[in-house]
Amino acid sequence: MAAKDWLARVRSIDVRIIAAAGAAVLLIGGVMWTIPTTPDSNSFTFDPPRRDFSSARAVEPGKPIQGQIVDGSDIDYYRINSGTAGGHVQIHIQNDSATFVPGLSVYDSMKKLIEERPAPDYGFDTQPNSTYYLQVWGQRSTTGPYTLTVTR
Repeated sequence: MAAKDWLARVRSIDVRIIAAAGAAVLLIGGVMWTIPTTPDSNSFTFDPPRRDFSSARAVEPGKPIQGQIVDGSDIDYYRINSGTAGGHVQIHIQNDSATFVPGLSVYDSMKKLIEERPAPDYGFDTQPNSTYYLQVWGQRSTTGPYTLTVTR
């Protein structure tokens, strides 16, 4: 009689519960079988940073550059070469969005911070044969498009 009770209980279980449990077992088994055999399973590396000084975009004086900050952690990097004579450089960031609040950081060739300020305008004197770096970022994690113009 006990066997009949047990079989009746199994028959009364909703088939969807049994199917879900079976699918979970198959999924876990499939993942455990597949992952250890992938080509990169023994050599995990972190992704490189999205952008940094080494990927700074060159700026041509007088030529506007369109840019966009897409999230609160996004920073756009630019590079200015002072030329053989050095001189004065003027930076202008035109805000092309009603919600974006641009910020500007200027670094020397040793990547030492010279100035960090709210945009839109900043001017500074450059040394001959030097490279300067600019960072454009969103204050208070704001995002949006902008136009960067550098003149000498």
